[in-house]
Amino acid sequence: MDLYLLRHGETDWNKAGLLQGHTDIPLNENGRKQMRETARKLGDLGVKMDVILSSPLHRARESAEIAAGRLGYPIEDIILEPMLTERGFGAGEGLTMAERELKFPNHDYPGMECQTELIRRAGEAFAKIVDTCPDAENILLVAHGAVLFALLEAVSAERIVDEDTAAALTQGSIYRIRYTDGRTGFAKYDEDSAMFLEADTAMVARSVRIYM
Repeated sequence: MDLYLLRHGETDWNKAGLLQGHTDIPLNENGRKQMRETARKLGDLGVKMDVILSSPLHRARESAEIAAGRLGYPIEDIILEPMLTERGFGAGEGLTMAERELKFPNHDYPGMECQTELIRRAGEAFAKIVDTCPDAENILLVAHGAVLFALLEAVSAERIVDEDTAAALTQGSIYRIRYTDGRTGFAKYDEDSAMFLEADTAMVARSVRIYM
């Protein structure tokens, strides 16, 4: 089973450097362009998606619809999965980095979902998808930076540092988790070679670690 992880395209809040979290901001035109280009790359790989799941937030849902249209997948068959919703950042949402540093220098925003719970939720989402789609060979997950990064951590054997360029979840970036007999391999789409390259991180060939 191959699970393709796709981060949504740009929004006006992304462009302005505002923290989004649960705030439901739509794609901007550049974000839609990013998704069309990303969907083209997936289409060029010749991968047929058996299942597409998306966070219910508008920016992810529209990204999933753009990808589905390019890949010949029925838009009405996209599954909205609440467990893929972005991390809630509480009082930090709507603030720039400078504003957050000023108001919350310890980065502990009131009402924020804690990292441990986020990783647990992401791991449970992964387990649910694997269990409910046992016959699917290719699954596309369209979601958000923090929750997708947490999912990568949930299926790895150790923590991934945020600075790891192999897991830099930029808008429109594509990653692949290859799940075989309870083990995972991690790959990132490489623009230059137009193919997925195994990432040189601790996740490669590690056993799945699910937070239950």
